[in-house]
Amino acid sequence: MSESDRTAVGDRDAIVHRLEFSVEWPPGHAAAYVIPGDEPILIDAGTPGERGSEELYAELGDQGYDPSDIEHVVLTHGHTDHIGQTPTLLEAGSPTVYAPKQLRDRFGRDMETVAERTQANLLEAGLEPEYLDSASDRLLSAHRTVRESLPADAVDVWIDDDPFTVGTHEIEPVYSPGHHISHYCFGTTLDGERVVFSGDMAIEPFRAPALLVNFDDGVEDSVRTFCTTLEHLKTYQFERVFPGHGPIHERYEECLDRSIADLESKLERSLDRIESGRTTAFQIAAERAGTKRGISRILAETVGLVEYLEDRGDVGSVLEDGVRFYESK
Repeated sequence: MSESDRTAVGDRDAIVHRLEFSVEWPPGHAAAYVIPGDEPILIDAGTPGERGSEELYAELGDQGYDPSDIEHVVLTHGHTDHIGQTPTLLEAGSPTVYAPKQLRDRFGRDMETVAERTQANLLEAGLEPEYLDSASDRLLSAHRTVRESLPADAVDVWIDDDPFTVGTHEIEPVYSPGHHISHYCFGTTLDGERVVFSGDMAIEPFRAPALLVNFDDGVEDSVRTFCTTLEHLKTYQFERVFPGHGPIHERYEECLDRSIADLESKLERSLDRIESGRTTAFQIAAERAGTKRGISRILAETVGLVEYLEDRGDVGSVLEDGVRFYESK
């Protein structure tokens, strides 16, 4: 079946309907998907706020739906651009909400502890002390938005590694952390074709950053975890990918290989920088990014890169007054 058949506007018998929500970073959208049927299923829930709500109504309306028609909401991971309109859907109807069990564990942490650890980890990465409060506030704002968009008591089914049934569809969850600690891809069969709703994995033409926990404890594991996940995902075969960003495509394995190559390249570049002189994760990120906004998007991944290099024995580090410096061995 052709891609136009799968996404046909207004055709309630289409295999999959794609919805797009505006975001401020490339490629400028976050995608969600409706699987039509007697019990319509929404995979991911768009961006938060008034604009996200307007886009939800408009995008569903273009496909002949209202938010009250959605019977099931299945969430790939706990980032705001994928869960943001869950409250609107719950206000409009009574969908069954499915979310990764790792979010339940994250929600159990009090915000004071998260704030304290975030600041300590930012300092260790090399962020100058005068910027700690503002950087921490920005990161904690994202935590709060996630909790507001998806309160724990709004979740009906906590997803783990066991296959589950949504309406008439059997879903195979594939735990795939790295971009986020709660990330799952969802495999299923549609019209005889093996497909995957991949969230922020297997995206074309780019790779989502290795964030894992933003700057909460565990940030140092982001790249190691991402690499393990990519190799694990390669043990699966899917004919068509419905990603959270970028186009629908049929290049599942190619996208995974490109992501692996990209991480290996960044590891090599980080190693070259450390071998040229003692440095911090923040200094490496600043040199890579060139702008303050760019630094904020890659700093967590850079911590993961240099920590992975140290775990492999390629570099060493020393902690001085709360700041970690990396150096050639």
